[in-house]
Amino acid sequence: MKLSALYILLFFCSFLPFAQAQTGKHTYRFKNEFTVAQPECGPNLVPVKAAGSCSAGTSDGVFIGEVLPCGERRAVYHNNMNRGLMYPNTDGFVSESYTIQLYLKVTNWGQTRARIIDFSNGTRDDGIYFKTAPGSNNHCLELSPNRVIGECPYFDSSTYYLLTFTRDGATGRMDIYVGNNLFVSFVDTNKNYVGKAGVPIYVFRDDNMVSCESGEANIAYLSFRREYFAPAAVNKSASEICFEANINSYADFSISVSPDCDLSKNVEVKYTGSIPAPGTGYDFKWGWDGAQVISGSGMGPYVLKWSTGGAKYVTLAVTSLACGNTLENGKQIVLGKPALTAEVASGSCDTGTDGTITLTAADGVSPYQYSIDSVNFQASNVFHAPAGNYRVFVKDHNGCTTAQNANLKFISDITVSTMPDTTICTGQSVSLATTSNGQAFSWLPQNGLDNAGVLEPVASPEATTQYVITATKGFCTQTDTVRVTVSPRIEVNVTPDAVIEYNVPFRLNATSPQIRNYAAATFLWTPSIGLNDANIQSPVAVLQENQSYTVDVTSELGCKGSGQVNLSIKRQESIIIPTAFSPNGDGKNEVLVPVVNDIESIRYFRIYNRWGQLVFFTNQLNTGWDGSYNGSSAISGNYVWEIEGVSTKGKVISKKGAVMLLQ
Repeated sequence: MKLSALYILLFFCSFLPFAQAQTGKHTYRFKNEFTVAQPECGPNLVPVKAAGSCSAGTSDGVFIGEVLPCGERRAVYHNNMNRGLMYPNTDGFVSESYTIQLYLKVTNWGQTRARIIDFSNGTRDDGIYFKTAPGSNNHCLELSPNRVIGECPYFDSSTYYLLTFTRDGATGRMDIYVGNNLFVSFVDTNKNYVGKAGVPIYVFRDDNMVSCESGEANIAYLSFRREYFAPAAVNKSASEICFEANINSYADFSISVSPDCDLSKNVEVKYTGSIPAPGTGYDFKWGWDGAQVISGSGMGPYVLKWSTGGAKYVTLAVTSLACGNTLENGKQIVLGKPALTAEVASGSCDTGTDGTITLTAADGVSPYQYSIDSVNFQASNVFHAPAGNYRVFVKDHNGCTTAQNANLKFISDITVSTMPDTTICTGQSVSLATTSNGQAFSWLPQNGLDNAGVLEPVASPEATTQYVITATKGFCTQTDTVRVTVSPRIEVNVTPDAVIEYNVPFRLNATSPQIRNYAAATFLWTPSIGLNDANIQSPVAVLQENQSYTVDVTSELGCKGSGQVNLSIKRQESIIIPTAFSPNGDGKNEVLVPVVNDIESIRYFRIYNRWGQLVFFTNQLNTGWDGSYNGSSAISGNYVWEIEGVSTKGKVISKKGAVMLLQ
C-alpha cells in the first residue's frame, strides 16, 4: 500500500567497525553531513534506495536550508522519493533496549502509507507506518497490519514532529511517542522491533513484501541510545528538542564574572556539557587567552583572572579517547563596564504625550538590564515616559552599570487656520475655508452649518455668529475662530408715486438705510422706457404715458433689495394729428385718426389736396381718413387738414396742419 505523509527514509551509513568501546548515544544533525556528532564514536549514515521494484531517481536526496520551529535557519536533509537512510548497526549498538528519536517534517506523503522504521532488513511488511486518513489530507500512525494507533488524523505537512520509539529489553515493552504524547504501548513478544548485530536498521525505507510505500521529508535530527526512555525522559527530550536538534552540547561550558566591575575580574568557568563528571573516556583541553588559572583542572570548574580588560576568548576541545573524535567550542567575554547609547523619540500628536527612550548597550556581558531611575531595572530597552530630563542606566550580567543623560520632549505639529472674519447677506451662505493637518474636526455652534464635522462646512446663519473649529490629530487638539456677520436685508426707499406733466422731465431717486457707500452700490431701473439712464441712483423720466418702474438695488456687500414707483401723466385738453400715415394694406398706420385728450366732440375734420379739393370730412370722434378719394386710393403726397373740437370743459380747440400720405 501507499501511505500519504511523513515519509523520510532514514538510512544509516558507512559502517565502520569500532574496536574501541562506543558511547551510549549516536546523534545525527544533518548539517550538510551524515557523520555522527563529534566526539561520539558512532558509524556514518548511508543513503540507500528503497527495497522493492518502485522507480527511484538517480539522486538520493539533497541538503537544503530550512527554518526550524525554534527559529534557527540551518541545513537539513531532504530524501527523494523511494530513497532513504541506513544505520549499519554493525556491532549491535541497538539491540533489545534502546531509544530511537527522529525529528522531521514530511513534504510528500506518497500514496496510501509509508514505512517509518524497519528492523527486518526489508523481509517483513508488518511494522510502523504513516497512513493516510480516509477522506482527509492529514495522516495517522499505523501498526501494520491494519491497526491505527493514537489520535487520527494527527500529522500534517507543515509541522516538524519528534517521533520516539523506545523498547525495554527486560519486559519487551515497546512505546511509541509523538512529542510527549504516548500513541501506543505494547509488549513486543515476537521481538519484531529488536536490533541485531550486522542487521541494518532502516527508517522510512520500503520493504520487499509490499513495495512503493515511500515518501519525502526534511530530516533535522536522528539519535540512537542504548537505553529505554521512561515517560519523564520522553517529556524532557520533547521539551528540549529545539536545543538538542541544533546544538551539540558535548563541549558546552559557562562563564560567570564576579560582580565588581574593575578591568581585572575573577572569572569562573564551568563545564555544562552532556558528559557526566569526572569525564571518563574523554580528554578536555582548555584555552584561556592569557588568563591566570587560580584554580581548577580537567573538566573544571576553573577560577581565572585577567590582568587587562576587554574581550577575552575561552576555548574547549573535547576528544573521545575511544575513537579520537574531537569537538571544539569557544566563547567570548568582555571585562569592564558596558557602553550605552540613548535614542529619544519625542512624544507627538500621533504617538501620544509620552515619548520613547531606546537604550542600546554594547560591550559588557549580556543579558542587559535597563533603567531610567537607577532603581527599577527591566529587560526591555524601551521606555515610554512624559517629556523631561532623565538619567538612564544599563546594567550588564556582571552587575556593571553605565549611565548618561537623555532629554525627552513633546512636539505638537497640529495646525488649523480658518478664513478671516466675513460678512454675508441675510439668506446667503458661505463656505468656511479652512486648512489643517488634523484628522477629525468639530465646529461650534452647529447652528446654521450643513455639517459640523467636516473641515470646510457651509455656513448659513440667520444672525451674526462666531464659529469655533476644533481640529484633532491623534492626541492633540487645536482651535481657530471665524466671525460671520449677517447683514440685514436691503430696504429700498423710492420716490413716492406721482402725477407728472406730459413730456416734462421728472427725477426719480432710490435710497436705503443699509447702504453706507452708494458709490459701491448698483442700481437697475426696469423698464428703461423714458429714462435717461437705467443704471444710476437718480435717473430722469420723460413720459407721454403712465409708467411704473421697479428699481433693484445691490449693496457693496452684495445684498439686494427692490422698490417700485408709479408715475401718472397729468391730463390736458389737446388734439394731435400724426404727421404721416401709410394706407398700403400692411396693417400699420392705415387710417389717419386724431389723437384727442379730454375732447368731448368734433365739429369738423377736413382734409384738402394740393389743389384745394376737399378729399375727406367727418364730425365724429375716433373717425379718420383711410387715404381714399372718390373710391380710389389717393396719390402720395402732402395734404392740408383743419380740425375743430370742443373739450369736456366746453373749450373750443381749432388747429391746422399738414400730413404726408405714403403708399
